[in-house]
Amino acid sequence: MQLLPPSFLPFWMEVEGDAESPKQRQGHALAFFAGVCGLAAFYASLYAPSGAGNWGWYPRLAKPAWAPSPAFTGPVSTLFYLVLAVSIWRIWRTGAFRTVPFTLAGFAGLLFLQSIWSTLFYGLQSPLLGLADLLLVALLAAILWLTYHPIDKLAGRLWLAYLCWVAFLLPLNAALVYLNR
Repeated sequence: MQLLPPSFLPFWMEVEGDAESPKQRQGHALAFFAGVCGLAAFYASLYAPSGAGNWGWYPRLAKPAWAPSPAFTGPVSTLFYLVLAVSIWRIWRTGAFRTVPFTLAGFAGLLFLQSIWSTLFYGLQSPLLGLADLLLVALLAAILWLTYHPIDKLAGRLWLAYLCWVAFLLPLNAALVYLNR
């Protein structure tokens, strides 16, 4: 006797006799990963400068000439949360999380580090802590790209685009630390 019907089980658990089609299961998984990434993006936005022009202490910082406006970096960073969701969904579809260590745990760790950056940088007003966090994000993103690329080429390309974005943000954050020491 089953306590719960198969449809109540998490989307990643396969149950014999499950009436849910593989397409439905994949759709639920994509919605789940998009939701998790959306929550992380929402948390990251809590300390980020507001679109209403309330930029807090950030305008007083010395910035390199090539620094883009937060009005640009905010939406692009948000877009990359969606890129991360699609990428991890594609990895999940392959079933690699069962055999390749670190696929989901590494993703969860990166998502956590990525989402706390704005808390460290804007909330605590510490470009140095933001830089330390971003260094960890870059290292973990590179390791995950090396892990994901052989599993799914499109997921690897999406991850590479994210890695390029982090590679842009890293020297920007480092310049902010240097110029405001």
